[in-house]
Parts: sequence; C-alpha cells; structure tokens
Amino acid sequence: MRLFLASDLHVDYPENLHWIESVSEIDYVDDVLLLAGDISDEMHLIERVLRVVKARFRHVVFIPGNHDLWTSRSGKGPSFGKFDAILSLCREEGIETGPLAIGKALIVPLLAWYDYSFGQPGPTIRRGWMDFYKCNWEGLQPAEVAFRFEAMNVIPDTSGFDAVYSASHFVPRIDLMPARYPEKHKALFPVLGTDRLETQIRRLGSQKHFYGHSHLNRNKVIDGVTYINNAYGYPSETEISAKTILHVADL
Repeated sequence: MRLFLASDLHVDYPENLHWIESVSEIDYVDDVLLLAGDISDEMHLIERVLRVVKARFRHVVFIPGNHDLWTSRSGKGPSFGKFDAILSLCREEGIETGPLAIGKALIVPLLAWYDYSFGQPGPTIRRGWMDFYKCNWEGLQPAEVAFRFEAMNVIPDTSGFDAVYSASHFVPRIDLMPARYPEKHKALFPVLGTDRLETQIRRLGSQKHFYGHSHLNRNKVIDGVTYINNAYGYPSETEISAKTILHVADL
C-alpha cells in the first residue's frame, strides 16, 4: 500500500476540477490519499471531490484548509460551524480526519491556524488577505483560532509504530520557505503557519511531515524530519507546483 499526497486543489477553477476527476479509477484502489486542505470554499464542491477521491483510493485523509472554511459564499455563518459541517460530511463519506493506523505506520493529521509566530502582518496583508473578509471567527483573533484548533488535535501514543507521518494544511516552520524567496512575497509569511505545529511534530516523533498552503512544492530535511509540500495550486502556478499526486511513502 502506498501513500500519496496532494493539497490546494482549488477546484473552483474548472480545469483543476477536471484534473482531479480524471485521476485513474484503477491505479490507486489499494492506496491512501492524504489531502492537505483547500479543496474549495463551496460545500458542494468539497463533497464532490471527496466522493471522487474516495471512489479511487482505499483510504482518504482530509485536513481542512483556510479556503475550505471561508463562509462568504456558503451562508455567511461561523467558520467553526462550517468546520463541523465538513467533519460531518467526512464521516458520512468515509473520509478520515483523525489518526489512521495502517499496519506499523501511523498517519496523524494536525489542525492549525496561523498565529503570527512567523511575524506580524504588515498593512498590505491586513488590507488584502482574504481570510480576514471571508472567514467568520465570531470576533476571535488568529491566535485564539489557532489555540482552538490545536486543542482539537489528537496526539496518540506512537510507541508501537515503525513509521509516524504527520500532516497539516499550514506551514509548520518558516525556514521551509526558500532563503531567496522574492521580497514582495515575504509579506505573506505571517499568515503561512505556526510554530505550534513544529512542537506537535516533534512530540509525535514524525519521520515525515506533509503540508500545503504555500503553493510551493518542497522536499526538505531539517533536524531529521522530511517536510514535503505537493500543492496543485492555481492554474497559472506551473513553475512552483508539479500538478500531480505525489507518492510519499510505502505503508
């Protein structure tokens, strides 16, 4: 059994939706797909994609991303309410959202939100970052949202497993971003992730951690942990994403 990774499908773009619906119906029936967030902000598209991938893989693990929790086009209700609705949908469709043990391997999804541990956002991000307009956290600040998601995470006993893999939508440490990243894009660093994730990764003893959100495909080893991002991304992002599901482990 193989483990495959994808994130940031953004199927609001028709070409992205066509791609995921074109994935082979026979090549992955004994495999696991880890979806590290950002399918769509539309519930009907999230449901459509989850049904598609569940029909193609034996197991699917899904971690909601920030776009999945936007509510401006889905009733304008609270984002935590939408999060609960997504978890309910996953239960109905047989999609895993918690730790998944397969033989001697354990896959642990980690919920998160950015908390400005990567820096304080400047005026450009404060004005233009769409989460600030399209999520409804009922008055909670990002650090409070991050705390609530962190409290939901299950950190299981990993002593009986030969391999432990963790996953998040958000970036777990800022040094995963390239040192020569364009200066104009560094304004995004405060909303990329949180140091809280790295603490949990180390508690778990993960050999590999999979993440999304940055749309920048990476495979980097830091202090004994391999960090992998395989974002599909927007149609125009052809130079920073591979546009494929990625085989990341054998289970």
